[in-house]
Amino acid sequence: MMRTLAPGFSASAELWEVVGLCHDLDYFHTSGNWSQHGLLTVRWLGDNIPAEAQDAIAAHDHRTGVQANTTLADMLKMADAVAIIDERLGRGATLGTDRAEPYAALRRQLGDRSYLNDIVERYSERHAISFNRIVEIVAATPKQ
Repeated sequence: MMRTLAPGFSASAELWEVVGLCHDLDYFHTSGNWSQHGLLTVRWLGDNIPAEAQDAIAAHDHRTGVQANTTLADMLKMADAVAIIDERLGRGATLGTDRAEPYAALRRQLGDRSYLNDIVERYSERHAISFNRIVEIVAATPKQ
């Protein structure tokens, strides 16, 4: 998903793909302490990735307290939320979301995880990515 988003921002598709693939490397190691999720990955990767990529990974989960508002960081947060929604609701539900009011429809379907919808809506609006474009990217992405 990140590789597909990068060209729209004249960004490195290779770097964005690496960030997308690596951001959850520490998932099972930090599952008991989410305040470290992403931070451990950054320690593991060290200087093998640029500072902007480190910041995006460190900030992708709000529980770390790390803030990063670069385009890369914003798109990682959005792509992560989209992937979780797609996994939680299923590909058919994601692709079949009512296009007239997609965020209201998603919010209803997500129930206690409606905050994921808010993340997608916030960053898609900030960076002028239509819901239709998000659906196109999801359709072209392997299932989680």
